[in-house]
Amino acid sequence: MTISDATLGAGFDALPGQAAVLDRSGRILATNRAWREFGAASGVDRDHVGQNYLTVCDASNDEEAVRTGEAIRSLVEGEREAVSVEYPCHSPDRRRWFTMRAVTFVHDAESYVLVHHHEVTERKRAELELAAQNDRLETVTSVLSHDLRNPLNVALGRAELLDGEDAEILVRSLERMEAIVEDALVLAADDPVGDARTVELDACAESAWQQVETGDAALSVAESAAFSADSSLLAHVFENLFRNAVEHGATTVTVGAFEGGFYVEDDGPGVPSADRDAVFEANYSTTADGTGLGLAIVKQVVDAHGWSVRVTESVGDGDEGRPRKVQSDGGPETSASGPNRGARFEVSF
Repeated sequence: MTISDATLGAGFDALPGQAAVLDRSGRILATNRAWREFGAASGVDRDHVGQNYLTVCDASNDEEAVRTGEAIRSLVEGEREAVSVEYPCHSPDRRRWFTMRAVTFVHDAESYVLVHHHEVTERKRAELELAAQNDRLETVTSVLSHDLRNPLNVALGRAELLDGEDAEILVRSLERMEAIVEDALVLAADDPVGDARTVELDACAESAWQQVETGDAALSVAESAAFSADSSLLAHVFENLFRNAVEHGATTVTVGAFEGGFYVEDDGPGVPSADRDAVFEANYSTTADGTGLGLAIVKQVVDAHGWSVRVTESVGDGDEGRPRKVQSDGGPETSASGPNRGARFEVSF
């Protein structure tokens, strides 16, 4: 079946964005409906057929227009197969951005250029907003890293030299501020996975345990496993999970492996099912001394590796299929679904 010229013309008019067909010299041979409507909206009531597109670009004082003309010439001369130029085209009442794309095609042994202008304002605004947010984040990070942390360290050092109950309260407050700053810097950095190497679960867990104030709590490694990870980032996962367990009253923290991942579980009060998604959100905390950032860092690092993390009830004894039994004070054993069910964080590769 042969497509009629009228059908081709209707298809040309249906193209989203402003389209024009040029000959090799740059003369406009045809424009679509969107091109004509855009011109009319800008106060130009003509289709521009017969006008030389490249001459207009050359005569413009706009750098992007000149660059567009140069790009199309390189296309006509065979230096490139396709060109794309993004440029602003602001109106008196609106800021707009467009992308010009052009390709060559041959018809009846003659070469032509198809030029297509497509508005990308929403994407450009999103990019500019993201860039502005990143700039603000870098400013905040700089303040935390230098302007705040340096005097905080000085104050903490002086406070530790004091005596009495007030001094202890002051030291605890400064230490909490220091923890918040450190967590905020890790969260803000959002480092990608760098040097991923084979690591051993038991070695990573035991090393991280040494970096956390664990008091009388004990670490138990039920079983180990080898997997690929960025060890420096992975340390944040274990350290924050251990700190979270101890801060919530756990006396034993168990690390183990299962097919396709590993877990960290404790014998603390556990996480109510209604809160299990919220715990990974920044600023979520159930303790007065918590920064509210630890589990958000865990999820961030897990996501960076392409893994997933969830929290559920502890199962105990390294047996992920059987609920852990907990001996209550002077009473019979109760299941892990009771008040002391514990928390279990499972990281799946």
